Amino acid sequence: MATPKLKLVDRDAPALRAAVYARFSDERNQKESSIDDQNAVCDAYARRANLKIVVRFDDKGKSGGSMFDRPGLRDLMDAASRRDFDVLIVEATDRLSRNRADLPAIVEHLNFHNVKLHTQHGEVSDEQLAFDGISNRGYSKRLAERVKRGHDGQARKGFVHGSLAYGYDTVKHNPGVRVINADEAKVVVRIFAEYVSGKSPREIADGLTRDAIASPSGAKRWNFQCIVGGEHKRGIIRNELYIGVYVKNRYFNIKNPGTGKTITRPAEADELITTLVPDQRIIDQELWDAAHALRKARSSAKFGKSGYMRASVPRKQHLLSGLLCCGECNGPMSITASSRKGQRVSCSAAYNTGSCKHGKTYDLGKLAAFAVENMDEHLTNPEFLKERAAEKVRDYARLEKENSGARREAEKKFDRLTIKIAKLVRMTVDDDQDDVPEEVRDQLKAMHTERKGLATRIELIKAESNDTALHPQAIKAFAKSVETLATKLKRHPDDDECRIAFGNIIGSVVVHPTANGEPYDISLYARLSAIMGGIDLFSAPRTTKEIVAAQGYPRVSVPADTMKRSH
Repeated sequence: MATPKLKLVDRDAPALRAAVYARFSDERNQKESSIDDQNAVCDAYARRANLKIVVRFDDKGKSGGSMFDRPGLRDLMDAASRRDFDVLIVEATDRLSRNRADLPAIVEHLNFHNVKLHTQHGEVSDEQLAFDGISNRGYSKRLAERVKRGHDGQARKGFVHGSLAYGYDTVKHNPGVRVINADEAKVVVRIFAEYVSGKSPREIADGLTRDAIASPSGAKRWNFQCIVGGEHKRGIIRNELYIGVYVKNRYFNIKNPGTGKTITRPAEADELITTLVPDQRIIDQELWDAAHALRKARSSAKFGKSGYMRASVPRKQHLLSGLLCCGECNGPMSITASSRKGQRVSCSAAYNTGSCKHGKTYDLGKLAAFAVENMDEHLTNPEFLKERAAEKVRDYARLEKENSGARREAEKKFDRLTIKIAKLVRMTVDDDQDDVPEEVRDQLKAMHTERKGLATRIELIKAESNDTALHPQAIKAFAKSVETLATKLKRHPDDDECRIAFGNIIGSVVVHPTANGEPYDISLYARLSAIMGGIDLFSAPRTTKEIVAAQGYPRVSVPADTMKRSH
C-alpha cells in the first residue's frame, strides 16, 4: 500500500491542538529512550503539519495486544471525551494497539469525539486502518512465534528460560543460565523431607513461617499451594528441575478478551520439550520417588484411583458471603477454620501471605448475629433513617450548587456560539457569490464541533446532579421490610431468600481489629438505593433449580452507598 502524502497547510491558519501517544512493550529489551524517540518523531511531524502539541500520554512496558492495564491509553481516551485536543499523533498505529479488534474501537472512539488520528506519514485513512489492523496483529504473532522458537532451541541446549524457580539464581549477562542458591536449596530439601515424613503442605508452610524463612514471593508467610501446587501450578514438590530435568511448554497463556486476565491452559503433548540438566539437581532420586509415591497415595485416597478432583456441589453460602471486609487493609475476609463449634473467618491477606497485620480470627456465627442485631436496631429506626437521608440530601444540594455554576457557564457559551453560527450562516446566505470562502466554512465547522462538546458537557453535569430526596413513605416502607427480614433471619438464618435480601440491603460489613477477648467492632454500610425503592428486597419465590443456577451471583448488583453505623 502506497504511503499517503502530506497535505499542504496554511501557516497563517490557527494551529489545531494535538496530543502525542507513545508506548513500548518490554522494559527488559527497550529503554526509556524509546518514548523520547517516538516523541521526537511526533514533534517533527507536528511542526510540518502546523499542529500545536498540548498534552502527551505514554505507556511504558505495556503490551499493545490488549487495552487492559494501560493507564496512558485510558487517560488519552478520557481526554478525547473531554475534547482536550483535536488531533492524536502516534509514530505508527501499532503504538495504539496490535489487536485487530481493539484498533478500530479506539479510532471509532476518537472519531465520535471529532479527534483525527495522524501518524508521521499523515492522517490515517480507513483503508490504512484496515490494513494496519491485520498487519499489526500478524507482526505480534510472528514475533511471539520467533521468540518461542528461539527459547525452544535454547531449552534443547540446557538453558532454562522463563520464571526463576525457588532454589536458583540467575547469572548476570548469561540469560538462561541458572546456578543453585545454597540457602534456598536447603529449604527445598527440608520441604521434601518433611513431606515424606507425613506432614501436610499446610503444616510444612506453618513451620517455615514460624522459622521466619522468606517465601518464594518474599512474603513472611508461606502459602501451602506454593509447596504442593494447584491447577496449572506445579509447586515445589512437583518441579522436575529439582532432579535435573527441565520440562518446557507444559502450559501456554491466553488473554480473556472480556476481562484482560491471563488464563493458563495445558499445551498439547507434542509441544513438550524435556532436557536433562544434571547440574541443576537439588533432590536425590530416592527422596523424589518417596515424595511422589506419597503424593499419589494421598491423591487416590482423596479423589479416587484416577487422582483427579471430581465435580462437586458449590459450597453453601453463609449470610455474610461476599460482604466481609478487613478494617485494616480493606481486603476480603474468608473462612479459615471449621470445627464443631462453627466456622471462623479472618483477613485473607493476613492468612495467606501475612501482608496484613490484622491476623485475628472471628466467630462467623457471632459476626452474623451482631450484624443482624445492628441492622434491626438502626435500619428500623425512622429517626436514624431520616438523619442519614438528610445527610444525603445535603450532599445532593452541595453537588447541585457546585454544578449549577458550571452548567450556567456552559449554557452561556453554548448560547453565544449559537448566535455566532446564526450570524455566519446569514452572511453566507445573503452573499451573492456562489462560492463560500474556505475560511468561513472552517470557522463554521469548528464552531459546530465546539457546540457539540458543550452540549455533551451540559448533559453530563445534569446527570451528576439528577438525584432526588428520600420520601418519608419510602423510609417507612423500607423500615418495615427490614423488620420483616430481621424476624425471618432469627427464625431461619440459613434461608437463601433472606440471605439475598440481606445482601440487597447491606453493601459491606467491615470488621475492625480488636484485642483478644474484647467485643467485636463492625461497621455496616447500607445501600441507600434499597431505601429509595430501587430494589425489591424479597423477590418472587424461585424453584430449587433457579436458586442453584444463581448460586454464583446471588444478589442484585447495585452500588453500595456510604450509610454507616459502627459499634
